[in-house]
Amino acid sequence: MRVAFSPTHRLKLGVALVLMGLPAIIFYRILYKNALRIPFGDDYDVILALVNRIHQTPDLASKLLYSLAVEHNGYKLMFENAIVLGQYGLFGQVYFLPLVALGDAFALFIFLVVCSMSRVEPQNLANRALLLVPAAFLLFQLQYASTLDFASTSLQQLPVIFFSLLSIALLASGSRWSFPVACVALVLGIASSPNGFFVAPVGILMMLQARYWRRVPVWIATTGLMLAVYLFKYVHPPSTTKGSAGSLTHFNVLYALSFLGSSAARYVSLAPSLTLGLVLCAIFAITIRRGYFRKNPAVFYSMLFILINAAAISGLRSDLGLEQSLASRYRTYSNLFLVFSYMFVIEDLLPMMKSKSLRYGVLAAIGALSGAFCALSDVAGARFLAGKKLALTRSYCLEWKKEQSPLLDAGIKENPALRRQIEAGFLEVDIPTMQESVRLGVYRPPQDRP
Repeated sequence: MRVAFSPTHRLKLGVALVLMGLPAIIFYRILYKNALRIPFGDDYDVILALVNRIHQTPDLASKLLYSLAVEHNGYKLMFENAIVLGQYGLFGQVYFLPLVALGDAFALFIFLVVCSMSRVEPQNLANRALLLVPAAFLLFQLQYASTLDFASTSLQQLPVIFFSLLSIALLASGSRWSFPVACVALVLGIASSPNGFFVAPVGILMMLQARYWRRVPVWIATTGLMLAVYLFKYVHPPSTTKGSAGSLTHFNVLYALSFLGSSAARYVSLAPSLTLGLVLCAIFAITIRRGYFRKNPAVFYSMLFILINAAAISGLRSDLGLEQSLASRYRTYSNLFLVFSYMFVIEDLLPMMKSKSLRYGVLAAIGALSGAFCALSDVAGARFLAGKKLALTRSYCLEWKKEQSPLLDAGIKENPALRRQIEAGFLEVDIPTMQESVRLGVYRPPQDRP
């Protein structure tokens, strides 16, 4: 039976979809404008060096074993390897623009799975969509710009979040068909990045709460199988390797709080991020007190998953200094915790407010703050991405094509942050790897501007 929507309902739904789509359109427009067809940073090691080696590996079994065993800074990026090698197998070449586009697309996938977790206004699609508009503004923004328009990083850090949240959402649904799909999502999350393992204890708690006793051994076996695959020919990197998985040092509560509240961070001050981290922890404590894990287990256990990430990353990275907790690539987790906290507020706390004007006031304030947050983040993120594109184009022309560009040089001189990155070598062309890729015919650098 087809449900008839009133004109008012259709109007509200249309307005909600427009408001949701606005930050997404701006987000992807900026990313499209600044995307490049050339590698940089970890792309040389994670993508080009991998394909160079696979191209010279004689048989399929050896190729498969190498793609499972190869590491980058102590991480096994099996999902990313599969994507890259799938592209190479289909087309015989590496094309960076499609890889960048796919990595960026996972931001949309994350948003969709988060929306699927909502339990607010289930009987009214228009109201539900309107209430989820702030989630779009919190997720489709460029505060985590260093993860975006970057093939190797986006194909690691965004898929692990997507598959982890998808697995949690499927477990929360409780249906028979969703459990095997949740196990597949668990496998893909772990294959994307090792913090996908953190879904394992979360999943066990969810199944114990729901009394799905028979599913627990299957879940544990799936995790054990992936652990065995991960440990296959695993070589632990030296703890002194900057940016590697390193060794477990010690849990630092300030680092964990700063990581959790990094959405409020300013690179020169830890106070805003620490304050927000404390507020978010307090909100999580309230969700426990109010039994929110029964009302919306998907959102509650997603929050727990992020908290486990904060604690684990603190144990691995805190020796690098508290400022490292403010890294742009971590802010996706903080933004998601804000979204889940907002969902808890509108699903559990807002209905307690008897005054309709108070409820509308709270929603209007949250909407305004999320919109301002998105706008400020997009301005800063667009500036960062445009500067990175300028610097990479300049490095490519100068180092690879051996061409001088006074106009690009002038643009670099006006940006001290870019000059520091260039001096640190992060934006330079890896000439040996590029030359090997060209010699083997696995990558064809653009002849014009990248």
